Amino acid sequence: MNTSGGWKRLESKLAATQERVQSLEWEPARRNSFVAYTVERDSAYAELDGRRLLMMSGYSYLGLAGDERVVAAAKAALDLYGTGNHGVRALAGSIPLHEELEAEVARFAGRERAMVFGSGYAANVGTVAGIVGPGDTVFIDKYDHASIVDGCRLSGATVTRFRHNDVDHLARRLRAADPGGVRLVIVDSVYSMDGDIAPLPELRKVCDEHDALLMVDEAHALGVIGPVGGGIEDHFGPGCEVDIKLGTLSKAIPSMGGWVAGPAALIAHLRYAARPFLFSAALGPAQAAAALEALRILRREPERVAHVQHQAERLRTRLNAAGLRTQNSETAVLPLIAGSDEAAYDLATTCRENGVIGLPVVSPAVPNDLARLRIAVTARHTADDIDAAAEAFVASARACRILPA
Repeated sequence: MNTSGGWKRLESKLAATQERVQSLEWEPARRNSFVAYTVERDSAYAELDGRRLLMMSGYSYLGLAGDERVVAAAKAALDLYGTGNHGVRALAGSIPLHEELEAEVARFAGRERAMVFGSGYAANVGTVAGIVGPGDTVFIDKYDHASIVDGCRLSGATVTRFRHNDVDHLARRLRAADPGGVRLVIVDSVYSMDGDIAPLPELRKVCDEHDALLMVDEAHALGVIGPVGGGIEDHFGPGCEVDIKLGTLSKAIPSMGGWVAGPAALIAHLRYAARPFLFSAALGPAQAAAALEALRILRREPERVAHVQHQAERLRTRLNAAGLRTQNSETAVLPLIAGSDEAAYDLATTCRENGVIGLPVVSPAVPNDLARLRIAVTARHTADDIDAAAEAFVASARACRILPA
């Protein structure tokens, strides 16, 4: 590396990152981050170093990442449009597939209009900063995703946090806030670290009482909760709606991109006000086509959602019966609490030795004493897979002394 004065000023940050990684991955066998897995298209398994392992930390909730129909749609788009677009959507980057995808997203979300971004992260950052600014106030759950937090910072609005899923605390924050400007409350429908669900009916009531808009991020809810996988409104039923829905196309929908759906006037505004949309290259043709086909499959095959919900409950019941902590999980996301960061890496490494991939999430993403494996159940997991995973998790937890031997 260049040893000029400019680089020397950066050395301490680079060294701190290296030291942090080495404190957890001090030998090759403990490597759990940035590992290149060869994932099988038609099963829940992946190959690593010649071993076939059961993947329990992947996010293709509906099992569509290798679906032949989705792959065929992407190939057809490549044949017709090539590998990329001709710029940003506002100029030469829009293609008919974008409009078809946005119409399908709006239909599934039950909204007038929708627009798609290059990623779910960009969708959150662009939407939040496009709606609020100086003089406005945003109220965010303590556990909201980093992209929501970053969107709030970019917006220049006043940001107020409330305790996780604590609607009474939110109400107090709203009462104490500046009465002027736009008020926007943002929550995740399903929280990606704990797998719990936002209390939508109570949130709706408090927002209405305090003239606040309610926005939900459906990243881990679309295709996962509700009878047909429609997300948080589908889960709670009629009569309880949000104002703005937002999500990703890279989890249950096995592609890339993000989306926001709402009233036509809002989407028309965001097409010009959401900077990551306006100043980023358009979503690639293959990604748009894959997402469109996957959404259509979800609409036709809601039994995939029921399978995920049933198998997640099967795994959660077995793990809790053995004494493993899964927090307040009630969805396909199940945290296996290990404790310290090192304990989470110990558990992940031992699980892999026992044939199962369960990947660690450590501080600062989670509190120091709540490092965990973040497990995700998908439609590719059979009942036998779930049972095998449960046995491996429990045996590994005992070997690591997280559970009594």
